[in-house]
Amino acid sequence: MTSHAVRANCLDASSLVKVYIEEDGSDIIRKYMNDEPTCYTTPFCYYETLTQLKVNWLYRKNINKNEYLKKTLELTAWFSSISRRVRDIDIQDREIFKFVQDIAERNNIDLSDAFQIISVKNGYYSNMSNDSKTILVTADKDLANAARAEGLKSWNFMQDEIPS
Repeated sequence: MTSHAVRANCLDASSLVKVYIEEDGSDIIRKYMNDEPTCYTTPFCYYETLTQLKVNWLYRKNINKNEYLKKTLELTAWFSSISRRVRDIDIQDREIFKFVQDIAERNNIDLSDAFQIISVKNGYYSNMSNDSKTILVTADKDLANAARAEGLKSWNFMQDEIPS
């Protein structure tokens, strides 16, 4: 891996599920997570990933119950370790919710994706700038495009080169 500025990497649910379930792009995101010292996620994405693991167990039958329990434990342990000291935005704040609605409307995305953008823009690592600016890591091209439109760095690892 080449040297680059220290930065945080916010992984959304579309990327996290590929860490725990074998899918297209799993090898890319797993290597990236292993190479990057600061990866985190939002509570929204944590819960969304738990739901996707459940879907892969109960409905898609991609994993069995034991695998589901093991993967949810691994995800929860990781989330617990990275979020212990990271304070996220207050999603119940009316002003923040208004910003989220505006982002969703402007970019034609759902509220969950808009919350991720606001979290990167205004959350714990938002004071990082220039080459150290937080990257929103996703496999969702609409979210990646919306994040860029809102002035964030984003990486759609299913389509784009690894950011420098």
